[in-house]
Amino acid sequence: MLEKPALADETIIACLRENYDLRVAEIDFLPIGCDAAAWAYRAQLADGSARFLKVRRGPLYEPALTVPHYLRDRGIAQVVGPLPAVTGALWAAVDDFALILYPYIEGRAGMEAGLTEQQWVEFGAVLKRIHMTPLSAELAGQIKQETFVPQWSHMVRRLQAKIDAGDYGGPYQRELAAFWQTRRDEIRRIVERTEALGRMLQHQPPEFVLCHSDIHTANILLDARGELHIVDWDNVLLAPIERDLMFVVGDDRTQPREANLFLKGYGAAAINRLALAYYRYEWVVQEIGDFGERVFLMSDVGAETRAASVREFKQLFDPGDMVEAAYQTESALQ
Repeated sequence: MLEKPALADETIIACLRENYDLRVAEIDFLPIGCDAAAWAYRAQLADGSARFLKVRRGPLYEPALTVPHYLRDRGIAQVVGPLPAVTGALWAAVDDFALILYPYIEGRAGMEAGLTEQQWVEFGAVLKRIHMTPLSAELAGQIKQETFVPQWSHMVRRLQAKIDAGDYGGPYQRELAAFWQTRRDEIRRIVERTEALGRMLQHQPPEFVLCHSDIHTANILLDARGELHIVDWDNVLLAPIERDLMFVVGDDRTQPREANLFLKGYGAAAINRLALAYYRYEWVVQEIGDFGERVFLMSDVGAETRAASVREFKQLFDPGDMVEAAYQTESALQ
């Protein structure tokens, strides 16, 4: 989120002291990230070191914490996992929020800095290790499994009904509603096509592996030594490899050279083109629903978040962006 939550800095600092035994000098809000239920802070400690703090509202999906912790315990050092509290818990509760503490990594996102050839190879190798990691029966039973039912379809239809009824007000809602109506039929076809592709996969589901599910280069941090750090495990999922590979393989926004370097590290992969098409479409439906919800249905977001949501919603339909990527992947099925 781009605005601070309804949680006082003093309350956060007291919670960190009580649960993590940390002397926090100050916390700085970081207006980053696309999650409407999460906020980021830099916690500056009295000893001069720092931690990264995520504040999350609502139900906590515990595999988002236990899975990266599990992967680090199995030697995948590039995975960034939560730091345990003094009790060993991976999060702390305060009011209606969960506080999750991580190492603070000084660096830049791979999407911003760009990956070197060696880093692309390493990215592929690390993701293959993640996909091949065996899970305990207990942990596997806690992780969500792919259903091939697009979870945001209902939200998109709800938003369409709201726009059709003129049930909205304010400049950002009017701007997005006007743009939405110019794409009304296209949005409907995207949702219907996503659902149709999902039904095809339900009849012959590919093998499932452990997936990060949001592993684009914005969630890869590069430190000053060039080392990779994979962050943001909020949507960890048991799903086909295409759930992760869609961010690299067969995407015209990724140069073939980069995809080849990635696959050099990942190894041979038999890509299910139907699954790849489904996930590209499903991603579009998710973004349409998510950005639309922030503008039309969420009362506790500020003007900056609404403006960014309208801008990013429109960008989905730009040449070379996500809608076009979905169309191109589907055309390869013919």
